[in-house]
Amino acid sequence: MDIRFVSRDGEDLIFESDAGDRFIAPIDDALRASLKNNPRVITADFSPKFVQDQLRQGRSVEQIATDLGVETSSLEPFAAPILDELRFVLQAALDTQVTDGNVMRRFEDLVSEEFPNAEFRVHKHDGSWTVEVDSDQLLSWRFDPKLRHIEPTSPASTKLAKAQSSRDVISSANPKVRPTPETQATPEHAQELVDASSTTSASVHSLVEELRSRRSQEEIKPATAKGRASLPSWDEIVLGTTNSETDAE
Repeated sequence: MDIRFVSRDGEDLIFESDAGDRFIAPIDDALRASLKNNPRVITADFSPKFVQDQLRQGRSVEQIATDLGVETSSLEPFAAPILDELRFVLQAALDTQVTDGNVMRRFEDLVSEEFPNAEFRVHKHDGSWTVEVDSDQLLSWRFDPKLRHIEPTSPASTKLAKAQSSRDVISSANPKVRPTPETQATPEHAQELVDASSTTSASVHSLVEELRSRRSQEEIKPATAKGRASLPSWDEIVLGTTNSETDAE
């Protein structure tokens, strides 16, 4: 006769035989000590880690319970945190911003636009998260939750990504710039610019000449006994010259 674990009822464990007979075992100190020393659930021959790994790989609680021959309720205590983790990672992937031509959009919006009835799921293998969508053909993407980076890993998803990244891209090569009436250069306007430039150059030249003339008429004060240099004159400030250079001229 085979006996399997069915469920827990308060402080009792309920078992059932292959003939349909039910047995109740109280959770006493001896049973607690045995379970503490061996975390595996002996009657069902599985561990919480085994169930959690199976869930991360994309299997449902019902599928795992069927394979183990146990009620789904017996898996719920250690399945709940993993199901929350899967929902969190999937939502992060759906909210990831991806390229859509020359703008960025949510990953879920772009895929749903092409596949309106898309059902997303996520699973983890060898330390990497994968997002999948079933359509006429399987679409899959590798997702990094820390970097919020998603990339296609199947031919169908790669084709979709290329189409989205290249559409509606505005080329900036050889842009056609139309001058406004304010910026259009007429012969009269061009001459005005030349005259203004010449006037400005003449004014600067006159100022420089006047400063040099004043400098030549002033007595150059020697350095003090303590070796401190005299204050710079106007031409030294404006022209960037030194006393020695001015004298040399």
